[in-house]
Amino acid sequence: MKRPKEIIIKRVLNETATPEEAAEVAAWFSTSEGQRWLSGQFDEDAQALESGASPLLENIPTEELLRRIDRCIARSHRRRLLFRVAAVLIPCALIAGLWANLNSRMGGALFTPVRTDTIATAAGERKEVIFQDGTRVFLNAGSTLTYPERFGLSERKVTLDGEAYFRVARNPQRPFIVHVGDEELRVLGTSFDIRAYDNAPTVDIVLLEGSVLFSYRTGENHMSASQKLVFDRKADNCTVTDIENPEQAILWSRNIIWFRNTPMQEVIAELERWYDVEFAVSDPEIYRYTFSLRTPNLPLRELLDELENIAPIRCIFENGIVTISKK
Repeated sequence: MKRPKEIIIKRVLNETATPEEAAEVAAWFSTSEGQRWLSGQFDEDAQALESGASPLLENIPTEELLRRIDRCIARSHRRRLLFRVAAVLIPCALIAGLWANLNSRMGGALFTPVRTDTIATAAGERKEVIFQDGTRVFLNAGSTLTYPERFGLSERKVTLDGEAYFRVARNPQRPFIVHVGDEELRVLGTSFDIRAYDNAPTVDIVLLEGSVLFSYRTGENHMSASQKLVFDRKADNCTVTDIENPEQAILWSRNIIWFRNTPMQEVIAELERWYDVEFAVSDPEIYRYTFSLRTPNLPLRELLDELENIAPIRCIFENGIVTISKK
């Protein structure tokens, strides 16, 4: 940050900060330096509270910091077009206040599990989530993310149904765990894409940076950067392969549609989520076609024209239904 962090945070709390200063505070909390500072503050206050060296404080507006940051940024009338920030759960400098509020709500049981919240994206919608530790999650269409009101002391745990791109803030003392059905992915600090819709036969993970541990009912697999894991839920086994361009797995987070030798059935499922429409195939032979395509997010009709140029099909869109037939 360009100015001492305590001064700017205080200005945000007093609602005298400029939109640029409020955005600076939020952005700094997402950096490695900001995450280390927050983690250090949290640990110091936790130790002080547990030792009795620091009394529990009351009426400290930790939650209010978030609202004031949001109001300051709102005054600048600047919003991202592709994603909207769906949740920002950032502990402020007065970490002891968080403990006090939590302790009060839980009747003194500091380690009792807290309330969970859920964020869902409809078809054709994507959202960005920023958690209190600086972890960022880009949620794809038709997905649901469940998370605690505040992460615990020993771990950070969320549950995913759908697809999401995670950029996890590193914290060796608090591993980040993603539950997908009966399986889980455990990480420290890394970035990866995970595709795990509840009704899908597989869990697909592409690791961009770092390392992760994927656990399932009968085993576990370690992954390294530039690897892809496919877990077959029915067979209960994993396949891990090296890949050359892992960034392609997150093109959707940049509003880019990408298929590579993708079967028609998967193309249809993806486009139904992207455009919130229903597809009907008139001839089963059409399912034998595969598609390779990379394009910015186009209007539906233009995208259908692209598919017609690739394969001998005709796409008719009427009343919210795309009917695909052979030419």
